[in-house]
Amino acid sequence: MIPPTSIDGTDISGATIDGTDVQEITVDGDVVFSVSAPKIYHFGGEAASEIDDIYEYDPATDSIATMSATLPKNIRNATAAAVDGKIYHLGGNTGSVIDDIYEYDPDTDSISTMSATLPQAIERANAVAVDGKIYHLGGNTGSAIDDIYEYDPDTDSISTMSATLPQSIQRATAAAVDGKIYHFGGLAGSAIDDIYEYDPATDSISTMSATLPQDIQLADAAAVDGKIYHFGGFAGSAIDDIYEYDPATDSITTMSATLPQPVLAAEAAAVDGKIYYLGGDDSNFDNIDDIFEYDPATDSIATMSATLPQDITSQTVAVVG
Repeated sequence: MIPPTSIDGTDISGATIDGTDVQEITVDGDVVFSVSAPKIYHFGGEAASEIDDIYEYDPATDSIATMSATLPKNIRNATAAAVDGKIYHLGGNTGSVIDDIYEYDPDTDSISTMSATLPQAIERANAVAVDGKIYHLGGNTGSAIDDIYEYDPDTDSISTMSATLPQSIQRATAAAVDGKIYHFGGLAGSAIDDIYEYDPATDSISTMSATLPQDIQLADAAAVDGKIYHFGGFAGSAIDDIYEYDPATDSITTMSATLPQPVLAAEAAAVDGKIYYLGGDDSNFDNIDDIFEYDPATDSIATMSATLPQDITSQTVAVVG
């Protein structure tokens, strides 16, 4: 039976009963509605060296599991985004930079190498999903680049967009709000504070008036309720700052909460209104295994009991569920 998303025309995909999220509805023993709780999938990275592990972090239970599937290679400095319940892992470094695209299916815990590849071998880029397609921005091919690529999972095809970043950038971060992608900071010869808005619908890019409060690379960001939260990074040294960017007003605010320690080269993912920040390097450039939870509603941060199975930096993550 295919689970419906409505009953008598009423949307039940976000249904609650007495404030509790509905995960499954059964009628006479048959499942008529089911939804998986969102989980964060963590790919590769660098421990003592590049690794191929895939981990599943469940924020609802604060638990982490090592999946049976692994990446086809040991990879760091890749990027990933989710479309229709599957995760697409793009590029990275295996000791040399690669152009591979992999598809990971959490339902079957299986991974496939796609026929399409990036137009060149790229690491330290950003991938963001908008309207069923993945946009891959900038990165490093031996030097920073300004290219924007569009990957279509439905056709397993990749296109080079006409728009480019205003300069060649690697080690930046990006997140989407209302169908537009916001690209923050990065390394363009030196670290920068610029914020760019890329609109896939018009294939156009704009430089925003707001800037990061300092020049930052190796940070990460995630969006909640129409705002983007930017965490940590490197600004001459590792930093612990959290910034809130509001695309509606093109304004940036330094939050009162900070990360429990300065962290760079970690990964952020939003689940159910909270943001989880995983792994990275501390101020001594030592890999860490910590998972932090940031709640924008209360501007508060907590260290989770679960940790990554090993100290990892330069990984990538995506959310499914």
